Amino acid sequence: MADGKFMEGLAFTMLQNPGLIIGSVRAQGNQIARQRQTLLDEWYKLNNTDWLLWVDSDIVLTPEVFQMLWDTADKVSKPIVTGTYFISKESEQSMMAAFPCLFTDTDDEWNLKYVHPLPENQVIKIDAAGMGLVLMHRTVVTKLREEFPDESVFAEILFPDRFVGEDIAFFRHVKQAGIPAYAHTGATVKHMKRFALDENYYHNFWQIQMLIAQQRKKDDRVSKLV
Repeated sequence: MADGKFMEGLAFTMLQNPGLIIGSVRAQGNQIARQRQTLLDEWYKLNNTDWLLWVDSDIVLTPEVFQMLWDTADKVSKPIVTGTYFISKESEQSMMAAFPCLFTDTDDEWNLKYVHPLPENQVIKIDAAGMGLVLMHRTVVTKLREEFPDESVFAEILFPDRFVGEDIAFFRHVKQAGIPAYAHTGATVKHMKRFALDENYYHNFWQIQMLIAQQRKKDDRVSKLV
């Protein structure tokens, strides 16, 4: 069972790229770190493709976005390229603050900074991202295994007041291994939650916030005059 929009996007992309996308490996379950590690190990063991495209089942892939990632990736200079989708840390409600699921490090190892505002249609270097849409070369796994033998690169880190999810844990291993990671900010896809978090929603939400802030400043000036 999978979301119809996810399957539609995946099917169209595969049909339009029969020479590039030649198979699939599926992982499912409620232990996401373990499932991701299992998928990575199984793909690496199969040894029949040089590139792995991660697509989560709530992402709506398009042939255009796949082409952007494929044209950007390079096994030496850009062995990891992510697409761009949007997330919210708020509970699902009618209006959620949306941010790109792309991050840069800060001075505090437990806090990451969103790449926000989002640069328009650029290829940028990142420190971390979600695993929902990631294209990576086989050499990434080879390097990670050399640097972290017999270690899960997706292992979550959990403390009473801190948590590092499997996707951020993966990118921390990538950075420690000296592997560069990039994101294409023009390769935006829908992220299916209560409704689709996409590029249009992201821009509209923050435009409305700007208008609200401007109106509040006007109201404050009026009240001071009164």
